[in-house]
Amino acid sequence: MESSPQSAQSASIVAELERVVTSPVFGGSARQIRLLRFLVDEVLAGRGAELRAPLLATRIFERPQGFDSTEDSIVRVEMSKLRRALERYYAASPAAAVRIELPRGRYAPVFATGPAAPDAAHPSVSRRPSIDSPSSDRPGPPFPRGPRFPAGADGPVIAILPFTSITAVSASLNADGSESELPVPGSTGTRSRAVAHGLTDRLGDLFIRAPRVRVLSRAATLDEAEARGARYVLEGSVRLIPGALRVTVKLHDTTRGIQVWGKTFDRSGVDDRLFAVEDEIAREITTLLVSLPLGAVHGIEAEERCVHPPRSVYEVLLRFPRWLATFDGRLQAELADHCARFLDRNPDDGVLLAYSSFFHVLSSWTAAGRDHDRCRSADHARRAVALEPKLANPHQVLAFVLLDAGDGPGALAEAEIALKLGGPLMFTGFLLTLAGDWERGTAILRRHQGWTKRYPGVVHHALALHACRRGDYAAALTEAEAIARPTLAWSALDRAVALARLGRLADARAAGCELAAILPEVARDPRAVVRRMTADQALVDDLVEALALAGVG
Repeated sequence: MESSPQSAQSASIVAELERVVTSPVFGGSARQIRLLRFLVDEVLAGRGAELRAPLLATRIFERPQGFDSTEDSIVRVEMSKLRRALERYYAASPAAAVRIELPRGRYAPVFATGPAAPDAAHPSVSRRPSIDSPSSDRPGPPFPRGPRFPAGADGPVIAILPFTSITAVSASLNADGSESELPVPGSTGTRSRAVAHGLTDRLGDLFIRAPRVRVLSRAATLDEAEARGARYVLEGSVRLIPGALRVTVKLHDTTRGIQVWGKTFDRSGVDDRLFAVEDEIAREITTLLVSLPLGAVHGIEAEERCVHPPRSVYEVLLRFPRWLATFDGRLQAELADHCARFLDRNPDDGVLLAYSSFFHVLSSWTAAGRDHDRCRSADHARRAVALEPKLANPHQVLAFVLLDAGDGPGALAEAEIALKLGGPLMFTGFLLTLAGDWERGTAILRRHQGWTKRYPGVVHHALALHACRRGDYAAALTEAEAIARPTLAWSALDRAVALARLGRLADARAAGCELAAILPEVARDPRAVVRRMTADQALVDDLVEALALAGVG
């Protein structure tokens, strides 16, 4: 007697399940194997629609009745682990006749046939035909309020949940100690809610300007955001009392089921400047989380994505922080090759054009990159601005290129545009400083240093030059030594100048020799080299004179 097509399909699914759970990917993980077997068995038995977190918690993870997923993330964490394990298995077995897949936001696996091929028009999971049940019979996602992002999106997907307003007890009491009625217009509670709404909106506005970041709209809860494809979920609360504001922000990684970042922002004297404070906090959060490539979200992505050769432009950009931290020659050569390869594929990628231009100009201050084509870098920067005029990064890079070419006013104008567009503040402060707006630029740099320890040492170059301009050469030496990049000419140049002005001529000449070894042209024309760093003519004269004392030029 011949078997029915349905029983044949079930047999092929069961056979595939056995291949999966006995593979090295699962490595004998009893909990993951038990979970996958249970999920597949329930779907094959026609009970896929009944799979919910409380059921899994009690049947698989031995949690008591009354399980609350908001207090215990075990189901979310284990489902994420299982999803990643399946992805690893099928990455190594792309020709599998049947594939077991676990869509985000669903507990019921789906079974597909044929080679993997993502569908850009309908990014649910795959356009391969499902053989578990007709699509009309399968339960939809639990939160069908908007479209899902594809799991393979080139860049992180982030949801910003509506910030909540927490009215402080002290603000809800009358002078006689009795509690107020509902807040009236203009009251602290009303203003607190207004700040919460304003911060949510402002963050969304700034996040969408961050290159390669995708912002999920209209998600109300963490579970909904995860179901619609957001890996990262930002939530926050606002507390406002007369004269003081506290904003607490948390970032969750739904893939791992953990909070990965958090910060509290306290501001005083805010009554007459709430809009300005709201914008200041929103910019700070944006810089710390999603500014490319140093934001915390990109740092998490880099840990996972930089273990293999880059498969996308975003994965090339994630490699910049490591190079900026070391200026290693091998990394520099690899990064140059990656930029060239991906620009050949897509010459109109404005973000990559900008970063490639920045890379080549900065690497020209190293021995390995000193012969780069500066004119080509300038062309790339201008094209990047033309392609992405509303992004801050191309304007920042064009400012850097113009500064390198000696055009201080042009560099300052582009840095001002970048500042208005809300790009990475530390780079903008660096550019403002070297372009001649010393006080404002260094104030931005110092403020950013107070926010985070994760910044490249090269920012100390601008602070060293500012100290030289003030005649504080001891401070200049401290900043120069903080650069600590022996293959970068700025490090040796700043030390040579500071040491010469401090009268430590032997040490200054040693630093001068290091400088000449990295950048031989400095011995022939030190003024031309120094003019690439600053548009301040008086400072140029001072630096050239100090280099002469160090035996350079």
